This record gives sequence, structure tokens and C-alpha cells, in this order.
Amino acid sequence: MKVILLGTGDIAFEVFKRLQEDSRIELSGVIFDASVDSETNERYKEQIEGMGGRILAFEEENLQGIDVIFTCEYRKAILRELVEKYVFINCHAGILPKYRGFSANPWAIMNGESQVGYTIHRMDDKLDNGDIFYVGRFPISRNETYADLYDTIFGDMLGRICDILVGIYEKQIHPVRQEERGRYCSRFYAGMGDLKDFDKTSEYIFNLYRCMAKPHGTGVYFIHRGQKYYVGKVVAGMDMQVEDYIGIPGKVVNSEGAVIWVKTQDNIVALSEIINENGENVPEGYFKIGNRLGK
Repeated sequence: MKVILLGTGDIAFEVFKRLQEDSRIELSGVIFDASVDSETNERYKEQIEGMGGRILAFEEENLQGIDVIFTCEYRKAILRELVEKYVFINCHAGILPKYRGFSANPWAIMNGESQVGYTIHRMDDKLDNGDIFYVGRFPISRNETYADLYDTIFGDMLGRICDILVGIYEKQIHPVRQEERGRYCSRFYAGMGDLKDFDKTSEYIFNLYRCMAKPHGTGVYFIHRGQKYYVGKVVAGMDMQVEDYIGIPGKVVNSEGAVIWVKTQDNIVALSEIINENGENVPEGYFKIGNRLGK
């Protein structure tokens, strides 16, 4: 089968290597994502060409005779006339049909879901709306972050993708129509990690940390006396058998070694593994009871 890979990124490059190695697949070329900055695409081009791959322009003449155009880490909309004329198969980082759009797995965590994953589906003229071929589902416990599961999720996709594409091409994997209407998710961005004055519920702050934890997220942080501090670990009050703590949001209400308790809208969160913008560990006792954190 003849395949074109459409997309730019670390996962897309790993997909490129898998497709290139599979004897059942003829990888005709790679079309990078023009919405990504030119410097990133130039590095990506060097990686692809360094392994004998070809970079193609996104022009219809390059799509003719291709069995599947597989999109991975591609961030632009594709013309309706093209998705209706050619077979575009997409890897969506989320479980369809419930979570569509960007940052679907983080939004699932924010909503308290017990599973995250990925979906391989046919593209149509609506975002993440085409027929489903495969869903990878992974349980996520309350004490796990998205970063904890990230490599597992996409490692599973990389291990399966060639078999899935060949199965689709040979009509051994049959599509399932998306009957349910899902929710469209907006993209997470670094500024969302600002805990500000902690005037959100403890559960919100805890789940935000689970979504944005490094290394795959940009981290959660707060401002104190004009300086930014990143938080390496957050524990919700309810997980410490603390409930309905009364006080002013943003105030440090307890300090135990390197752990500080901070009042939230409804309870407290325990923060630890705190570093400054230079990556230096904040010493024990630096934040004192009564300090007001946030802007």
C-alpha cells in the first residue's frame, strides 16, 4: 500500500520510521505542517531526509495514486474536497466521540474521567468527526498525571499503527460510525498553568497539575513577590482527609518541611518540589504561614 505521512513533530517522526521499516508499506513521502514555525520544520526536514525520506508539497498531484494519507501532529484544516476524494486517516490524541478538538486527553482529566487514549479515524469535513477504526484506551488513576501515561499511550499507537493501516487498506478493520455528539476541546497553553490567587477549587487545581505536569506539559506555577515558582507535586486536601478548610484563598496555612498547604476556594492543596525560574529548589521554610501567594 502507498502511504503519505502528513504532520510535523516528535511522534510524527517516530511514525515515519515505523512506516519506512514496514515491508507492506511504500512510504511515498512526508508533507510537513506549514503552520509550525520554519525553524522546527527545517530540523524536521533534515531528520526525514537524513533517513532517506522525501518531503512533498501539499498539492493534489502528490496525493494521486496514494492509498492512505496518514495525519499525525497536523494542526491545519484540510479542504472538504480533498477529504472526500482521498482517504485521510488521522491519529487523534483523545477518545472519540466524546472528546474532540485539541488537548482532548487533558480535558478528560479535568473532567474526572478514568480513561485517556487515542483514536484512529477517517477524516471528513468536520473536525474529528469521521468513522472510527480503532480506539486505544488506558486507565488513569487519581495519582497519575498525563505525563506519566504519555509515553505508554503513544508507544502503543506506534506499535500498532502499521497493522491498523494495513488492516484498513485490506478491509479487515471495519469502520464504526460516530453516533454520539462529543464536546470540542480548546488547546491547553502555558498560561493556563498560572494558579493566580488560588481562587479555584482544590479539585480543579489538582487536576490542572495532573494535566500540565512536566516533562510533557509546561507545568503549574504561582507568583510570589514578583517571582515565578513552579510546583512539582500537588495533593488535594480531600486526599489528605482535609475538608472545607476556612480561610483566604492563596494564603499559606501550614508548612511541613518542604511541603506547604495553600488555601483554595473550598479547601487546601499541598504543594511540594517547588523550584524557581532558574530551576533551583526552594529551601524549606522559604514560604511561611500567612504568606499570600499569587498576583
